[in-house]
Amino acid sequence: MVFIVGLLVVTQAGVFVVVNTANINNARRVIDEALVVAASVFELEIADRQRELLLAARLLSNDFAFKEAYATDDQATVLSALQNHRERIGADVMILVSMDGRVIADTLNPNAADIVSMFPELIDKAGHNEYGEASGMVFISDSPYQMVVVPLYIPEPDAWVSIGFRIDKTFVDNLQKTTLSHVSLLRSDYATSWRVFASTLSASSSTRLPDALSSTSWEIGQSSEFALDNETYVSLVTPLIDAPVNQVVAVLQRPLNEALKPYLRLRVVLTGLFAVGIVLSVIGAALIARTVTQPVRKLAAGVRRIAEGDYQQSVAIDRQDEIGVLADTFNHMGRGLAERDRVRDLLGKVVSPEIAEELLTKDIELGGEERDVSILFADIRDFTGLCENRSPKQILQWLNNYLTKVSAVVEANSGVVDKFVGDCMMALYGVPLSHDDDAVRAVSTALGMCEQLKGLNEDFETRGWPRLRIGVGVNTARVVAGNMGSTTRMNYTVIGDGVNLASRLEALSKNYGVAIVVSVATQAAAPQFVYRELDLVRVMGKANSVAIYEPLGHKDRLAEDVMLELEDYHVALHAYRARQWETARARFSSLSSKAPACLLYQVYLKRLERFAVDPPGPAWDGVFTYTEK
Repeated sequence: MVFIVGLLVVTQAGVFVVVNTANINNARRVIDEALVVAASVFELEIADRQRELLLAARLLSNDFAFKEAYATDDQATVLSALQNHRERIGADVMILVSMDGRVIADTLNPNAADIVSMFPELIDKAGHNEYGEASGMVFISDSPYQMVVVPLYIPEPDAWVSIGFRIDKTFVDNLQKTTLSHVSLLRSDYATSWRVFASTLSASSSTRLPDALSSTSWEIGQSSEFALDNETYVSLVTPLIDAPVNQVVAVLQRPLNEALKPYLRLRVVLTGLFAVGIVLSVIGAALIARTVTQPVRKLAAGVRRIAEGDYQQSVAIDRQDEIGVLADTFNHMGRGLAERDRVRDLLGKVVSPEIAEELLTKDIELGGEERDVSILFADIRDFTGLCENRSPKQILQWLNNYLTKVSAVVEANSGVVDKFVGDCMMALYGVPLSHDDDAVRAVSTALGMCEQLKGLNEDFETRGWPRLRIGVGVNTARVVAGNMGSTTRMNYTVIGDGVNLASRLEALSKNYGVAIVVSVATQAAAPQFVYRELDLVRVMGKANSVAIYEPLGHKDRLAEDVMLELEDYHVALHAYRARQWETARARFSSLSSKAPACLLYQVYLKRLERFAVDPPGPAWDGVFTYTEK
């Protein structure tokens, strides 16, 4: 329905716009042509008046009676002669000016004599003319006059005869009748400030014309549009005077709406046809759409249920067309999504969600890639003894409680539970998704497991279950990550020497009586924590030694007494490795007396007792070699 109606709207709107634009452009063209003709008529009218003025001025200049009156050198006589001649030719002003530019007689101002002429530029222009004549627009007492200047020969030029017509409302009214256009005359002393001194426009429009002229971009001889009193006028500006200081222009205008009246009537007809077409299209489209909307609504409702996770539903549409095929396809899709969701849910419970996503979104094939990974092993201490004399159901119950808690800590730190092997858990940081701080996340997980175990043991005690102790080992290394196994059964995991070392570190934790042991690689990659260096060891099966550490917590969260004890311990360890046996023994004995439950201090005191009887050789480097796992 939207398509059909929209297509009709676009088509009819296009036709309407094209016709309307063509009409407006045609009206503009007609008005522009009329204004050009009006401008020509205006220029001819000005030229005719100029010729009349020049003819009258020349007659006066050559009139013998006027020369005799001038020769009397009597101002009243000269003024009377000027008045008589002005009335005969119908001029509005006649002024006689001496050759040095001073007024001899002025019909507008009979009492003015021997004053400077008010139009020296025009007289100067006449003085530089070949025939001593000039014409132009001048302002006398702020009123505009079309003036001509010719010399008075006696027989040589002795004065200037000036004759002019006043440019007033009567003048522009006559021009309007001739040109059939509104005529406005404006003056500006500055290019941005205009003042109307004669206009055929209404008083309100005439008042607004200067602002429109100043704010609208226009050019001489080119039409433009001015908005005056909610009416748009097509306007043509033509100059009367164009001087650096003074500007006088005529603005010829015709209202656009008046020229558009025939086209506006046509637009009403087009609008009516447009509305009728839309109504008929809506009715026809509604009849067609009714056969489509109901089954589509059913499909839309089914899609919403699918989006909400309800895959166990179908859409019943008894049709043999494309919509019927779409409904059958939709029902097949729902069943497929239900099966996929069941597989994803089951796989997410068997392996970590991140690994499940890796398996579901990529091709499953044997192989792997080298990745920098932090590997964490966590194991329950003395699990065999804890299981003694307890039913398998009870063992499974508290083991599942424990694994749920520690798995939550792994996931909270964006780790991946790789596998459970009895009471042992293996977690990965850096695969399949990697972070810049995977080692930090692994150490945070180890510390979080220890904190989680405190609350878990309190809950176990209330249930009468045994308290748990765990050992955690963390190592950071480059390993191979990918799908390992056979072509029929595989597992996403990591392998490499770094994995074996992480497992060995977990086993070493019980030898030092600590809950967490990390390698030097992990300690360097996670500097946000405070560590206690435990030992330099060579684990079983490895030729190289490795420094191992115990993370005590974040640097900004440890108590001052813990930091002091750690400082004393490192002094004792330094003395031990420097073969300062007595100093080391005294230091470790002092530490042990303050913390008798700390197995780490006992480990070093026993070694020092053995070294007192059987000192190590010169090649001893402080490394302790383990011959058992």
